Amino acid sequence: MRRSSALASAAAVFLALSGAPALAQGAAARPAAPPPALSAEASAAIARFLEPYAAASAACRAVLKEAATLSFEGKWKSAFQAVDDFDKDNADPFALAMKTSLVLRGAVRTDMDRAFGLADLEQGQDLESLRNSQGDYSPIAFDPPALADAQAAKGVAAPGILSKELGDYYFDVAGRFSGKWAISDDEILAKIAEQYAKAYGAGVFDGASLVNHAETLVRLNRGDDSDPIFKAAIALEPKDASVEYRYALSLEYRGKKAEALVEVDKAIAEYGEDQSRIDAIALGARNAAELGDDAKAQTYYALADKYYPDSPTPGILRQMTAVQTGNDAAAAAAADGLVPLYGSNPNVVRTLVSSWYAAGDPAAARAFLDRNIAKSADDLTIGTLDFYLAVLLSQGDPSDADKAAALRALDEAETHFKAKLGPDNQVFGVIAEIRGSLQPAPGPGETGDSAGGAGAADGPDSKAK
Repeated sequence: MRRSSALASAAAVFLALSGAPALAQGAAARPAAPPPALSAEASAAIARFLEPYAAASAACRAVLKEAATLSFEGKWKSAFQAVDDFDKDNADPFALAMKTSLVLRGAVRTDMDRAFGLADLEQGQDLESLRNSQGDYSPIAFDPPALADAQAAKGVAAPGILSKELGDYYFDVAGRFSGKWAISDDEILAKIAEQYAKAYGAGVFDGASLVNHAETLVRLNRGDDSDPIFKAAIALEPKDASVEYRYALSLEYRGKKAEALVEVDKAIAEYGEDQSRIDAIALGARNAAELGDDAKAQTYYALADKYYPDSPTPGILRQMTAVQTGNDAAAAAAADGLVPLYGSNPNVVRTLVSSWYAAGDPAAARAFLDRNIAKSADDLTIGTLDFYLAVLLSQGDPSDADKAAALRALDEAETHFKAKLGPDNQVFGVIAEIRGSLQPAPGPGETGDSAGGAGAADGPDSKAK
C-alpha cells in the first residue's frame, strides 16, 4: 500500500541531508564525490513506495527502484528516462504505472496532461519554484490512458498500481482542465471512479486516492458508495483531521447533517492548534443550527470563544451562521456586538457586509451600517462604516438615489478619516476612485477631471483595498 506523504517527507529529508555546499568563486574544481548513501528513512520509504510493483519482473523492478531513487533526489527527468529506456514501446504495465506517477508528481509543465516537461533539480531548487518561473522544458508526449488501452487490447492485464495511477491521472485532469478536455467532465468523473475502484479492489491505494475516490463518488450522486471509502481513508490515517472534515462536508452535502456533526467533532479533536480547526467549528455550528439544535450550536460557539478569545472570529462565526440559516435577529445582534471593538477594522466590516450580500440580503447589510453609524462616536469606526456603506450602495447598477447616498457616505467617511489618518493614506485614493465611478462623465467640451474610474463590481469588497 503506497503512502505518498511518507514518500514526500522522506524525500525532503534526503534532499536536505545529501546536498554539498557550492564551490566558492575561484576555488579549484575537485572530482565529484560519490552520492551519499540513502538514509534508513529514505530507503524504507522507497521500499514502501515500490510495494505495489512487487509482481513486476526482476529486470523491471530493478529499473523501478532506480527511478524511485532518482525521484527522491529530485532527478525527475532522469527517472522518467530510465524507465523509458527500459520500456520504449510502453508494453510493460508496471513501467507505465511508474512513468505516470513520475509525470504527475514531478512535471514542471504540462500541456493538457498529454505532454509533460520534466527537469532534474539542482541543489537548492524545488519543483514549485520552477513551476512558477519562466523556462523552456522539452515536452515529452505521453498519454497514459491511450497507452493503457493499447496494452489492454493486446491482452495485458492492468495491475492495481496502474489503475491507481490512472485514477490519479484522471483526477488531475478533472482539477486542471474541467470543461476543456477531450471528454466531458461527467465522463472524466466516471473514469476516476472506475480506475480507483479497480485499484481499491486490488488493495492498492493511499490516503489521497481514497479521499479522491470518495469525493468523486459523491459528485456522481453515489454517496452511499462513498461511505466505506471515506471510512477506509480514516482507518488508514486516523489522526488526519482533514479527512474527517472532508467526510463531514460530504455528509452535509448529502443532507446527512446529524451524521456530519459526528465527523466534525472528531475533526475538531484531531486538528489541535491547526488553523483549519475554525473551519470545522463553523461547519458544526451551521449544521447544528440548521438542525434546530441550538444547544449543540452553542457548544461550537463556546469552542470558538475558548480557542479565539481575543479575536473577532467568534462573533463573525455567529453572524455568518445566523445569516446562512436565516436567523435575522441573531445575525444583527452578532454583528452589532463586534462594532465597539472591531468597527474600525476594515477586514471585519467587509466580512460582515459580504456575508449578507452573498446571501442576497443587501438590505440587512445596509441596516447594520446605518444603525451603527448612528450610534458610534469613534472617527475611524464611523469612517469605516460609511466607507463600506458607499461600497455597498455602488454595487450592480445603482439607482440615482443610491448613487447620491453613496456620495454622501463617501464625504462622511473622508471627513472622519481625515481626523485620524495622514493625507497619504491609500484609503483616500480608493475613495476618489469610487467617487469618480459614481459621478457622471463630463460631456463633450466640458473641462475638469474625467470621472472615469472602474464601474461597480460584483461584491461589496471589490473596491476596498
